Amino acid sequence: MAVYQGRQMARVQRDLARTADELAQLRRADLLISSRLKLEDTLEAILQMALEVTGAHYGIFRLADAGGQKLVTAAVAGDLSRPAIEALPINATSIMGWVAKTRQPLCIADLQANPWARVYYPLDHQVRMRSELAVPLIGASGRLEGVLNLESPAVAAFNEQDSRLLQALATQAVIAIQDQRLLDALQEIAERLLTQPAQQVFDRLVQMACELLNVPTSSLWVIEEDKLVLRASNSGGRLGQRLSLHHSLTGQAILERKAVVADDLRQEQRFAQRDLAQAQGWSGALIMPLLAGDAGQPLGALSVYAAADDPRRFFDADWDKKILSVLAHHAALAVQEASRREALRASEEQRAVAETFAAIGDIAANLLHRVNNKIGTIPVRVEGIQDKSQAMLEADPYLAHNLTEIERSATEAMTIMRDSLYHLRPIRVVPVDVAKCVTEAIDTTDLPVGVYVQQEGLSSLPPVAAGPRRLALVFANLLENAAAAMEGQGLITVSGALAGNWVEVSVTDTGPGIPPELHERIFDFDFSNRKAHAGKLGFGLWWVKTLMARFGGSVTVHSDGQHSATFILKLPTDSAISPTR
Repeated sequence: MAVYQGRQMARVQRDLARTADELAQLRRADLLISSRLKLEDTLEAILQMALEVTGAHYGIFRLADAGGQKLVTAAVAGDLSRPAIEALPINATSIMGWVAKTRQPLCIADLQANPWARVYYPLDHQVRMRSELAVPLIGASGRLEGVLNLESPAVAAFNEQDSRLLQALATQAVIAIQDQRLLDALQEIAERLLTQPAQQVFDRLVQMACELLNVPTSSLWVIEEDKLVLRASNSGGRLGQRLSLHHSLTGQAILERKAVVADDLRQEQRFAQRDLAQAQGWSGALIMPLLAGDAGQPLGALSVYAAADDPRRFFDADWDKKILSVLAHHAALAVQEASRREALRASEEQRAVAETFAAIGDIAANLLHRVNNKIGTIPVRVEGIQDKSQAMLEADPYLAHNLTEIERSATEAMTIMRDSLYHLRPIRVVPVDVAKCVTEAIDTTDLPVGVYVQQEGLSSLPPVAAGPRRLALVFANLLENAAAAMEGQGLITVSGALAGNWVEVSVTDTGPGIPPELHERIFDFDFSNRKAHAGKLGFGLWWVKTLMARFGGSVTVHSDGQHSATFILKLPTDSAISPTR
């Protein structure tokens, strides 16, 4: 009994010593993750550690490619003369492919025994291997990251304890892979925030959310007043689509300022896109609010959607929420940066417009004075000729008619000159009734008989700060453009709404729309589709944008390029600026 107890105690001590050694190795693996700068270095160190604790002779990391179809070599360890590092398909044609496909660890005592002999793919064609140990690398979200594989020339070189230890090391490798992937994503987004427009940053964030969380679809929403506007998505949804902030699942995450998890969107009453979820095959969703600053000001939401045929319910995992929270933070920074850039652009544009029109106003006044001195003498000289040559004019009707036409043309030229140059003078901002300006534009615009104008919500708008004649000119220009786009047949809807200290007036036509790639170009001075109108300066939408800037407002266009176009005029209310007038 004493001998037996002694042997048992020795066995327990050996097991404890090995366990202590394994724990020390795992602690070393934890330190490796934080000390290595490159993922390849971390994986190689973990491989060396695995060889030491299991007694294996050779090891290899193969990671899943972006498409999830192949295993690509990332690190190799051991004394291999000619390692086989080509990619392997994720299927049952190789042992590593089988482990990746089934996501189950595999310990093979003899590689020469069936069925393994038929699918064994050697690490080195010049080295004879007899046993193999392989474990899958599975991320927190259930994503297959790759396979960790060890081999030995000895038969039955690995046991169940080696398999458990290798699975623990594989977990450390997965953490390293995920952390490195997240770090790479954050570095990329930081660079994009400094160099690219907000829309490109939004599009990339949506793509990153899908890549990091292993989901097919993601969307980014931004708050505008009491609505959510779709700014980026890879679901095929229409950008610019609006949702209610207070009556939607996405809005709930924003209002509660915390992540919202849904198990089945097709049955979720608060989800406003159940038809889309059914069509796209979505099941669960994770929605993260975009919060800015220490106060957590809500700016929007970033959401991801799981496929219905995916049996995993992993959106409750802390890793998923951590990843989406980090991406949502950078999305909030992108929204703030876009707002700052837009404010700076608008300020610079208004200053440039003010400086330009100050100079043009001086030139125009001088031009009007000098032209008036020249053309203004024509009617006087015509009257003198008529007085002194009355008999001759009565005898020659042709001469009398042409003299009258010369006088009339000179008078009209002066009138046109004064009317046109009037718009170049400084604007005296006064309270303006939007409804009256729209009515004046309709009355003075020669619209085709097949074009109808409908007004909605204009009479209840407060006065805006603008120049009345020039604001009417803005509406007249938009009405003429809409009529031309509809080719003389259709409906133009002019609607207004109050948004804080701003009035938003939308002019929507039923024409073919404006392609998204032209939304900025159509406001350029030299845009080729511009058409002049009789009695106007003929600068088209550039003139509209310039006048809106002079009012302290803005103009934008929304259109999918297929169905209608909406021009949105944003004007400050008179009460918003009257204290400083």
